Amino acid sequence: KILSALCAIVLWTIIVNIYDPTMGVTISTVPVQLINTESLTDKGYTYEITDGSKISVYVSGPKSVITDIKAADIVATADLSRITAFADYADIDVKVVKDGKTLTNVEVTPKTTAVKLDIERVTQQFDVGMEVNGTEAEGYVVTKQSVSPSTIKITGSSTTIAKIAQVKAICDISNAQDNIQSVVPIVLYDTDGN
Repeated sequence: KILSALCAIVLWTIIVNIYDPTMGVTISTVPVQLINTESLTDKGYTYEITDGSKISVYVSGPKSVITDIKAADIVATADLSRITAFADYADIDVKVVKDGKTLTNVEVTPKTTAVKLDIERVTQQFDVGMEVNGTEAEGYVVTKQSVSPSTIKITGSSTTIAKIAQVKAICDISNAQDNIQSVVPIVLYDTDGN
């Protein structure tokens, strides 16, 4: 009985491999869709894809499934919301979607793992002014004020940088009775004082 069971398992494995063996195929020119592009455009950035707009992927799985897969069945996406302030690439995720369903019995590996972008950024240097808020303690008066560093560099989209009219360090001196030295927030103002 044990020998019969072992023979049946071996025979079944041979039949499965003969009639539906595992195979792999490379599919080229798969277009990459950019998603969440508003995460850049809403901040005023413009971008251009420099590499990875179309990729090749390696798909492996049962022969009966693999032979029916075409480039149109491969969904490749790059999520631009994952790009950090100074990164120029977005990772590519790939999957096989057939008849509206994602296939789980195949393995998909992109040969290009990221879309490379040329993101328009501008860096500009600004003088830092100082704004004093609050009133010092009775009998005291501010005689001198200074800010360090006196200039800072700001990086952003050209449209955002163009809106900056003033850069100020905001210092609160409410009830101050002695010299104050503190880390204060930097505030950017447009021409309307907003």
